Amino acid sequence: MELRHLRYFEAVARHSHVTRAAAELHIAQPALSKQISQLEQELGIRLFDRVGRNVRLTEAGEALLPHARAVMAQVDAARAEVAERIGLRKGRACIGAPPTVGSQLLPKLLAAFNQLYPGIELRLHEAGVQTLLELLETGLTDVAIVTLNVEDTNLKVEPLFSEEMVVAVWPQHPLAQQGIVRFSDLADAPWVLSPDNYELREATLQACAQAGFQPRVVLDGGETETLLRFVAAGLGIALVPRLAVQGLHDLVPLRISDQQLHRSLGLAWRGDRVASPAARALREFLINALCR
Repeated sequence: MELRHLRYFEAVARHSHVTRAAAELHIAQPALSKQISQLEQELGIRLFDRVGRNVRLTEAGEALLPHARAVMAQVDAARAEVAERIGLRKGRACIGAPPTVGSQLLPKLLAAFNQLYPGIELRLHEAGVQTLLELLETGLTDVAIVTLNVEDTNLKVEPLFSEEMVVAVWPQHPLAQQGIVRFSDLADAPWVLSPDNYELREATLQACAQAGFQPRVVLDGGETETLLRFVAAGLGIALVPRLAVQGLHDLVPLRISDQQLHRSLGLAWRGDRVASPAARALREFLINALCR
């Protein structure tokens, strides 16, 4: 039994007519009839009964039809999968991410993606959440890692993971040896803040307000990685995701005991637009790698 036999059989069954099936398949009617006869001979049973000019499935034909369609669907899916992979020999995909994700998670991830799809050109936008959402809106990025919850109904979001927020201090800071502090203990500390469009700034100001004080800001503005360099130099302290201080030996992360401070991240993309094969491949790769 060959695949063409199943295709010919399915077409005749769908049309209940050999001539119409032959026209759809672009073969001569006698050739199609011969192929159906070969299939019946191989199976040792009739698949069709002739009713006037039409044909009708026998009981054996009725039993074979769903299997034939399932096989054809699997073959079509396999062909589509391979065709898309061939199409991914070239392409372009753009990802947006907060600086902490860009510097800590994406290097290894995108290197692994490049090993799978060396022909896809990757572009990266590092920015705060509001800017990333604007980039998604304008189509300048295909996917973006953003903090949850996202309110834009045009966006689809796949939750990825949550992480603890910590206060970063330099090793010689008076509180560095404690490991855990109350946020209210930081009322007199000097602070360094992220720019206006960054969710870290809002998270810091809200945590300070909940603890009952206004932060004494010594440096306002700067990417997260730059702010952490100022913290390491002893200029001030900063509220950051734990991911931001991962692997940094000149900084000490302090856990907060009197507030539950976390950030949840998700992968967002436009649900009302058709993504390119390269963008879909990047999206699926990131979801598989980061969901936990």
